[in-house]
Amino acid sequence: MIDLIKITPDSPVPKYKQIINSIYDALDNKVVEKGNKMPSINELCRKYNLSRDTVITAFNELQSRGIVTSQPGKGYYIAKPSADQHHHIFLLFDNLTSYKEDIYSAFREEIGRKGKVEIYFHHFNLKIFNNLIEDSIGDYTAYVIMPIPSKSVEPILDLIPKDKIYILDRGRRLFGRKFPSVCQNFKEDVYNALRSGSDLIGKYQKLSMIFPEPSNIPRDIKRGFERYCKEIGMDYDIIQEFSADKLAKNQAYLVFDDKSLVKLVQSAQALRFVPGRDIGIISYNDTPLKSVVATGITTISTDFTAMGKSMADLVLNRKKDHIINPCSLIRRNSM
Repeated sequence: MIDLIKITPDSPVPKYKQIINSIYDALDNKVVEKGNKMPSINELCRKYNLSRDTVITAFNELQSRGIVTSQPGKGYYIAKPSADQHHHIFLLFDNLTSYKEDIYSAFREEIGRKGKVEIYFHHFNLKIFNNLIEDSIGDYTAYVIMPIPSKSVEPILDLIPKDKIYILDRGRRLFGRKFPSVCQNFKEDVYNALRSGSDLIGKYQKLSMIFPEPSNIPRDIKRGFERYCKEIGMDYDIIQEFSADKLAKNQAYLVFDDKSLVKLVQSAQALRFVPGRDIGIISYNDTPLKSVVATGITTISTDFTAMGKSMADLVLNRKKDHIINPCSLIRRNSM
């Protein structure tokens, strides 16, 4: 049984946790049974060059969890036929928005009593991202990550055991085929949503995208927008910052941030332009508020509740799927 203990000397996971994780893996893979004798403390110390304190700490922790039991003068034995491990999930979001709350609520509801979820935020700060993950290594049964979409984060992601990491929302192109994932396909989502609304967009002479830069908005969105406009021969432009002088009749606007949306609606009201008649408005990412603003704002939005539920299914059932989350055009009066 001693060969089932896997110790990686240069791993960031403390060695006592590596012993514990090895026993859990052995139980999950059904290669040990209740009653099997554990290697002795001295055997583990000699084979892996460990201190007695390290091995004793691991054994005490396993005893406290009911995984092993000790018999005085004889040693330690496996006490349970399976680990029956309670899910302890590290959930790392980029930031908190109303639609991220929808993801979290759906994810947490699906996990239910089967696990505990601890949520953190990196705010697209690489140092925070690295520190949060480094400090968590070995403490969780699953790591659900909204990554910074850059190859620079790969070294820190590689510290997490590959069978415990899941990619959420972003990073499909960089990480989606390396780890199980539930992500948006931003380029195709925008392109297909606009095509499905061509009957509405065709009422207008021009389609403008309000795309603030610099921002954390995926650039694939811009590529999908440009592809659509070029294919149908639509006059278009990309505006980095909206101002009232950019508002024109018979023009439609695709808006990505709430600040620009408010400016756009206020400017339309000042000029007595009616959304859906004089101008068109499409906003990215749906919220309940957008269903009532200006009698209803048309949106392009992924299904955030579905995203949370799909990710919970992957984690609970240890699936290795790569899921593209559904996205659609939600039609309202603004177009």
